[in-house]
Amino acid sequence: MFEFSLKNLPVFSQIRRFIVAYSGGLDSHVLLHMVAAKYEELENLEVVAVHINHGLSKHASSWSAHCAAQCEKLGIPFNSISVDALPDTGESPEAAAREARYRAFTDLVKEGDCLLTAHHQDDQAETLLIQLLRGAGPRGLAAMPLMSDFGKGWHARPLLAVARGELESYAKENKLSWVDDESNFDTGFDRNFLRHKILPLLKKRFPAVSATLSRSASLCAEAADLLADSARNDYRPMQTGDNTFSAKALYDLGEIRGRNVLHQWFRDNHYPTPTAAQMQRVWEDVVCTSDESCPLVTWSEVEVRRYRDVIYVSVAKKHHDIDQVLEWDMDEPLVVPGLGQLSCMSHRVKNNTFLLSEKLLAGKVIETRFRQGGEEIQPSGRDGHHSLKKLFQEKGIAPWERDRLPLLFVDDELIAVADLWIADAYTANAGDLGYKINWLPDKHPGGQC
Repeated sequence: MFEFSLKNLPVFSQIRRFIVAYSGGLDSHVLLHMVAAKYEELENLEVVAVHINHGLSKHASSWSAHCAAQCEKLGIPFNSISVDALPDTGESPEAAAREARYRAFTDLVKEGDCLLTAHHQDDQAETLLIQLLRGAGPRGLAAMPLMSDFGKGWHARPLLAVARGELESYAKENKLSWVDDESNFDTGFDRNFLRHKILPLLKKRFPAVSATLSRSASLCAEAADLLADSARNDYRPMQTGDNTFSAKALYDLGEIRGRNVLHQWFRDNHYPTPTAAQMQRVWEDVVCTSDESCPLVTWSEVEVRRYRDVIYVSVAKKHHDIDQVLEWDMDEPLVVPGLGQLSCMSHRVKNNTFLLSEKLLAGKVIETRFRQGGEEIQPSGRDGHHSLKKLFQEKGIAPWERDRLPLLFVDDELIAVADLWIADAYTANAGDLGYKINWLPDKHPGGQC
């Protein structure tokens, strides 16, 4: 009989609650039974079983009732969560169900929680084969880790080194009762096809195939860790901002190291990982292009652009109406929908400090508008009027950001461009009170707008 102990988990001392993912099938029931049997060694940590009801089978309600009864028998608190697992057009039913299931678990796992799932050695072998058939690299072939961060806590797979045959023996010896999901036998699904058609043939010829493939997954995980460390060492010196890189520094690494850097940076910053074809486009169309071009490569909600020597990564920018006009009394911050927030603070002007004059703005209506083209301003401390286009170029403002910057007008006269420039005619004199403008662009998960 295989050994089972949750105390061997790397973060055991930090865990306050175990959440057992309990479908009611053989694998998850063995896991739940073993957790219940080892409850004393958990040092009175909280344990709860959670059943995800996908609502896809006519037996869904009876499965949930079965799980509730088994948990009552074992003395473990039970919670059932219903999710919408219907696939979108063109989406795999397997992927839709998995996404719905893990979305529910992500919401559930709080700080100090550890989700336990019953993935075993045969699952690992199947996952590696699926990834191999999809053309995955070392990161994909690393398959499933024993332990990983998840939600605000962790996700552990304590049975990952155990063959399913051993779980079946345990279930029979302990006279366990479980349910069988009919969809698990539908070989129209890739995983089921491998499980019921391919792996049995491989096991006849190579009896240790599951253990061997799992070992390969572990070796790929080690290789993936080395690639990740190498990428992080490479990308840190070339970052010019939170979401920007030097194109030349990336190009000088060469294509293989450069693509490794990009791939790992997307993962570390929680962007959707590009496909091999999308990554190749980023390399060829963005990294290897000239400083004069303004390329754009997109996938999911990610945008990768280049301006001069800088590569920018962001979430897709929302459309905004450049014709909108917003009045601002400057007493309160002004929220510009979808773009950011304008605010100001009053200061006493010192020498060589350029602020908008409070005196000149008294009683004036200030309007926030957006660039239409052809605007000019005489910035404080400079001679003559300058086109915004020239000023933006001098400042290195990327072209796609220029019409997203708020312009402040008084009586159709441009008096400020966000917090970048103020008009000389509206500049406060030394000793007077003046407004310091602050423009805070919206931030979005995974990147900057």
